[in-house]
Formats: sequence, C-alpha cells, structure tokens
Amino acid sequence: MGELFLPVLSHFQNQNTWISSQGRLRYKVVPDGEELKSEVWEGPWEYALSTVEGAGTFSMSEEGLGSLAAWLEGWAADVNARPRRTLEEDIERREAVKREKEAQAAQQQG
Repeated sequence: MGELFLPVLSHFQNQNTWISSQGRLRYKVVPDGEELKSEVWEGPWEYALSTVEGAGTFSMSEEGLGSLAAWLEGWAADVNARPRRTLEEDIERREAVKREKEAQAAQQQG
C-alpha cells in the first residue's frame, strides 16, 4: 500500500479540492476560508455512494496540513486494519446508502 499523499499548501490556498485514497480509506479535503475541511469514508465506492465516517477541520497552514496528514494516517490505519468485506457485502452497503439518500430526498420534497 502506498504512502498517503496530500498536495502542497498552495494547492489549497488556490481553492482546489483534493480527493484521494490510501488502501480502502477514501478522503476529501476542501479549502474553506482559512480552514481545510476533510471527510473520510471506507471504499470502494465514491463519496456520493458512501457513508462519511469522520470529519475534521484544520488550519490553512503548514502546521494544519501536517495535522491533517497525521489525522488521515490514523484513519488509514483504522480502515485498512478492518476485515475485508465480500463484493456482495460492499454492494449491500452501497445499496443501503442509496436507499437512505432516496428516503431523505423524499422527506425533503414533502
């Protein structure tokens, strides 16, 4: 498994989002003013078809980027240590998320 990668600080200072993975961990980092907001979930599915398991906010600085990297490494260790699921289990997880999002959309409509 490869090393967790984050772009340099200027990537985020220029208002660019970053979505990547390390093993089964998926993560998204979004610049928001003077902060970096991150969310994590377990793959294999994309963000829209997954359940976010954790969220963190870090300062838009070299120190904040270092803290974000350490936080993501902790999540990667946790997620990648979990027992592997079968394809059928992963598909059921994806379908459950779809059903939940459809129910939420129906509630909002009325």
